[in-house]
Amino acid sequence: MSQSAQGQSQAEKAALRSEMLALRKTLKASHPRASSQLSAQLERHIKFGPQTVIAGYFAIGDEIDPQEALMRLQDRGATLCLPVAGQSGEVLTFKAWRVGQPLDRGRHKTYQPGAHSDELVPSVVLVPVVAFDSAGFRLGFGGGYYDRTLSYLRQSNNIVAYGVAFDEQQVEAIPVEPFDAQLDGVFTPTRFIETECVGQVSL
Repeated sequence: MSQSAQGQSQAEKAALRSEMLALRKTLKASHPRASSQLSAQLERHIKFGPQTVIAGYFAIGDEIDPQEALMRLQDRGATLCLPVAGQSGEVLTFKAWRVGQPLDRGRHKTYQPGAHSDELVPSVVLVPVVAFDSAGFRLGFGGGYYDRTLSYLRQSNNIVAYGVAFDEQQVEAIPVEPFDAQLDGVFTPTRFIETECVGQVSL
């Protein structure tokens, strides 16, 4: 990808991000049953055994809340963890957590397990999104944490990564840049969209 093309893609992403964040502010209130519906979708489609480690996230702002789904998966024996963001340019680490345990304030207005929690390597990663498309590309806040992390984890681990979003967050196509990490699927309150994931785009 040329420098000019990459600059255009970044500008398109910034415009789409602004548009979709404004839309997302309206979705939580208009979908009061979204969390329970999302939980049903995850329980139906995520297959796991006693060694499965599921990385969730603690919803901030207008993100769709996966807490109910995580609690039900935990009750069925899944081991949970949450992401911990380091300095800009680093990959996420993941710390063990159980629903209901207190959390510390993290970077970028996030919440994370305390320093005493064990570090884990997830086999399933649930990823919040600002927007997504049917090919499994996502738009986030622009920090690149999940793109770097998924690429890093896929080098030496057999993992799957699923976006989590409201249905209305789907767009026709996400502008793609080199090293954008692709999702294996996306969960919404009404459906599971499976993609043919190649892991990382090469332009």
